[in-house]
Amino acid sequence: MHIGRSLLFLALPCTLAAAEDPPAAPQEPGSELRDGFTFNSTRKDGKIEWKVAGSSATFLSPETIELKNVRAIFFSDDGTNTVATTDKAVLDKETRRLKTDEFVTIATENSVTTGTGMDWDHERKRGALRKDVKVIFTGTGGKGAIR
Repeated sequence: MHIGRSLLFLALPCTLAAAEDPPAAPQEPGSELRDGFTFNSTRKDGKIEWKVAGSSATFLSPETIELKNVRAIFFSDDGTNTVATTDKAVLDKETRRLKTDEFVTIATENSVTTGTGMDWDHERKRGALRKDVKVIFTGTGGKGAIR
């Protein structure tokens, strides 16, 4: 299943904020942010394009970050939001790819998609859930299942 526009996960270089003080970049392998983190991507016009938050981030290398308890919100120009959640994911800042072997939930105004494992390639603007994919379409505004 292609996730396409729903996961504009790595659109622009991101800034990292943990608690109140952003860490110096690049981070040394093994360094951690344990009290939560937020990655934001802001467009040139100042609008937030996406926001990713979680409970901890561990730098596996200066370019590779393991994220835990991930919640990503993607904002669109029409005012709708897409929210993706997973327990753990690995972000490669250099290749701009995100991978997880964990269960993933992607919620929009009109649907909830779930599956196990996800690969997202920002350069190609494509992503795929690997297995056990289920899509539930809801009515307008997510107010219930279509009957």
